[in-house]
Amino acid sequence: MMTCADPRGRWLAALALLFLGAGSAGAESAARTDAALRLDEARRIAGALVDLATEKGRSVSVVVVNREGRIILSQRMDDASFVSLQLAEGKAITAAAVGVPTRLLEQQVDGGKASVLSAPGVIAIAGGVPVARNGKVVAAIGVSGAASDEDDMMATAARDAVIR
Repeated sequence: MMTCADPRGRWLAALALLFLGAGSAGAESAARTDAALRLDEARRIAGALVDLATEKGRSVSVVVVNREGRIILSQRMDDASFVSLQLAEGKAITAAAVGVPTRLLEQQVDGGKASVLSAPGVIAIAGGVPVARNGKVVAAIGVSGAASDEDDMMATAARDAVIR
């Protein structure tokens, strides 16, 4: 867990505040009311992602983390690059920490706000999406291996298919 004394924690907290108006992590609803994302849910998310990627002819990596950015599940499809696994993890951790899709960070950078890149460990590439329950981020999904807009679409679709 990051503390306020941890410089990375301060940067990520500042980014979260910066992007609160850019998107709402609480937009997702859930049938479950407890905060923790269970392993069986992470497995279903990964399964949905693999199905989507297979339909699109893509080989991707998927990482699901809890709200602290700790890995719940990590999976790399056959033929997916080893680098995609590292990127998927970074996207998931960033989405959990900041509470918005990494697509929004990428858009900020594309729009000229390069300061987003100065936060240590932040991945500003689309493909990371938070999972929220009752308005609070409880987990995040990171996908890498396809074009970043496809990674984002697959992560969002898999989240929405499993988390209701």
